Amino acid sequence: MARPALSEDKKRVVQVNIRLTQNEYDQVNTFAQSAGLSPANWIRYKIFTGKFPQAKASPLDAAIFRELQRIGINVNQVAHKFNSNEFPSELRPVVQELSDLLKYTIKILVHDRGSGEG
Repeated sequence: MARPALSEDKKRVVQVNIRLTQNEYDQVNTFAQSAGLSPANWIRYKIFTGKFPQAKASPLDAAIFRELQRIGINVNQVAHKFNSNEFPSELRPVVQELSDLLKYTIKILVHDRGSGEG
């Protein structure tokens, strides 16, 4: 499938060159990677909106989120069995402890995420 043709007013035909120090380039490149953009698109977004592009979740954050989601699903399945009396009563304290640990882990992750912004 061919790429759709752009109208003349949407074509980028003017090139602007700037010189950066290696440190400046590394910083722009790091910001661009975290936002999932090329350095040129990152700079274009910053210039025309005046804002930094939203950073995407890192692969590590996504992996942690998926694992927490799996744990949460398991806790919900256990809670369902627990509430329908299909669960051995001697395991109730263990389930409660795991549930408390999961809530604490989520609280720490959310607090950590919020403290880095600003």
